Amino acid sequence: MKTAEEQIAFLEAHSSPTPSKWREEAEWRRANKAWLPYSRKIAIKTAMAMKRQDLTRSDLATRMGCSPQYISRLLKGEENLSLETICKLENALNVPILQYEFT
Repeated sequence: MKTAEEQIAFLEAHSSPTPSKWREEAEWRRANKAWLPYSRKIAIKTAMAMKRQDLTRSDLATRMGCSPQYISRLLKGEENLSLETICKLENALNVPILQYEFT
């Protein structure tokens, strides 16, 4: 059994020099919990449509007029998408993303 000093030394030797951002990430998720589920669902639907159409991120970015990096962020499901962006997605993929009904 290791002594307390040995355990502390082991932990210090294996600790990361970069501080963890888990608290900031958890606070961000809590602050944005109202729209995150929708963003994730859109990301899943987008990824599925891309797979069916054999599209790369670059292909979709070209169709939407944005960068492949933006598509990567969108596919993580953590982007607060505007209605304009959702419309561009629908047009680029030719699939309905939002289903709405006006009476």
